[in-house]
Amino acid sequence: MTVPVQRVGQLLVVGAKLNGSRDSRLVLDTGASHTILSYEVARDLGIIPNPRATTVTVKTAGGPMQADVVPLDAIRVGDAEAQNILVGVFDIPDAPAGIDGLLGLTFLNQFLVTLDTVKGELQLRKRP
Repeated sequence: MTVPVQRVGQLLVVGAKLNGSRDSRLVLDTGASHTILSYEVARDLGIIPNPRATTVTVKTAGGPMQADVVPLDAIRVGDAEAQNILVGVFDIPDAPAGIDGLLGLTFLNQFLVTLDTVKGELQLRKRP
């Protein structure tokens, strides 16, 4: 499964469909332990964390941050889909306009990942 990757400044961005309904643009972040979604996206999906939500310190390329953790039914990137993913909800400081979060290891670890930054392609193969 090959997915186009767009450059936004120094960031690599992919399109994703969340819970089969919400299109989003996520920064590809192999250094992020969790996939992160903005509060706006979480509201759109009806997955706003409650006051007793679990929090996690998420390691990102920009450093550690605290995020509320909620379950997400599915994330699809191209034809690659992962189900029942725990995602962090956090508004990333200084995120470029139109960026909805980070695609981190809670999604990427389910696939064999090949990234070709010159061609602008992300290849995802389901792990056996």
